[in-house]
Amino acid sequence: MQRILCFLLFAFLGSFLFADSGDKKELVCVFKLEGEIMQAQADFVDRAVRMASSRGAKYLIVDMNTPGGSVDSTLEIMDSLKSFKGETICFINTDAISAGSFIATACNKIYFSPRGVMGAAEAVSATGGDIGESMQRKISSFISAKVRAFVEDDKSRRAQVQRAMNDPNFELKIGKRIIKPKGELLTLTAKEAAEIIEGSPLLSDGTIENLDALLKKIAPKAVVENIDKTWADKCAMFAQSISALVFGLTIFLVVMDIKSGGLGLLSLIGIGLSALVFLGINMAGLAGHEEILVFIAGALLLLAEVIFFPGLVIPSLIGIILMLGGAVWILGGGWFERGLDYNISAINEGIFRLGISVVFACVLILLLGRFFPRLPILSRLVLKPCSDGNADSKGAAQVLSEGGKYPLVSDVGICITDLTPSGRADFNGRIVEVVSDFGTISRGDKVEIISKKDFNFKVKKV
Repeated sequence: MQRILCFLLFAFLGSFLFADSGDKKELVCVFKLEGEIMQAQADFVDRAVRMASSRGAKYLIVDMNTPGGSVDSTLEIMDSLKSFKGETICFINTDAISAGSFIATACNKIYFSPRGVMGAAEAVSATGGDIGESMQRKISSFISAKVRAFVEDDKSRRAQVQRAMNDPNFELKIGKRIIKPKGELLTLTAKEAAEIIEGSPLLSDGTIENLDALLKKIAPKAVVENIDKTWADKCAMFAQSISALVFGLTIFLVVMDIKSGGLGLLSLIGIGLSALVFLGINMAGLAGHEEILVFIAGALLLLAEVIFFPGLVIPSLIGIILMLGGAVWILGGGWFERGLDYNISAINEGIFRLGISVVFACVLILLLGRFFPRLPILSRLVLKPCSDGNADSKGAAQVLSEGGKYPLVSDVGICITDLTPSGRADFNGRIVEVVSDFGTISRGDKVEIISKKDFNFKVKKV
């Protein structure tokens, strides 16, 4: 009996000691990096790297197809990839243009699909045009230094190739062969990147037909886990793509509100939409995004005047300046910590996108006035003279033209229509057009004239 018990005890302990003696499956995490590189993409890549690290993945594969994008977001992505403890692999499927080439360079290995292309990484302005030579040198020098910091010593050729992709004044020469002369930018196809020069490939670690073939090559027995974009990632990317149009809509709504006699519901809707979109762009958090705080501060000042200090002007003026400045910074993707010199292109891009917003708002205003002049909203936004045929129901302009007596500031009357915010009120038998200073006022309520300009009266509820 004792022998049986000892046998069972050793068998039980052995099940723990040798349970993992078989082959242990490796984990490979894969995520797609496609479309324009922007802040939302950088947040997604950071999450993908943290997720792969927490699960002990040995490989992290970037399935790349991008035309480029924001420099600051690119640098964030490079930092995130470099923090991964395992091996990072970039599969160029099919484009790694501009910013994409920098991200590929930050990975431990680079594989191309047969149609893969990598290069053309010179910095340009927001409109795609050339930037000043001095600024170009600064940006190229900074980017080249970052690439050298990411590339290990035994891969110094990669840093040279990357410099040839972003610096037209750099000559890439290997041995006696000039790969890229001065005055050009280097762009490599899969075949060119894999060419053996001086005993080693120019850049590529291999050409692979597709992602499945790559997985079989690097880890045939590995467990593959795809890291997909969540709804928050997709919302952030969508919000950034429509940010210029939404801000244009905000300008349109504020202009319509001012035309109606003051800032009210339409302005609140527009500002709220812009705030939601700008917050959506950075759903992963506001740390390091002071430009959003500047925009929010401006919005709060504007609301403070509307609610607490009507007619003071100064808070709303400062608020509008802060909101416009914040919008330029957000739309341009600025980065405070790198100083003004490196942010010139970001400011230009923000101004360009803000210009799109203004044009979009103007188009909406023209269309609304041209094709929908009889819409109920326009009838409320535009003050019209009374036209019901009675002498007492004439508008302020009609009263004046016929020698009638103008109501005065501090006179009290009764609303004969709802003020939403404009309408009509009766002041001792004189009916004139009036505008509520804030909100709506119901028919039958008493109102007091608090100011007048030309033929327009502004009133408040008594």
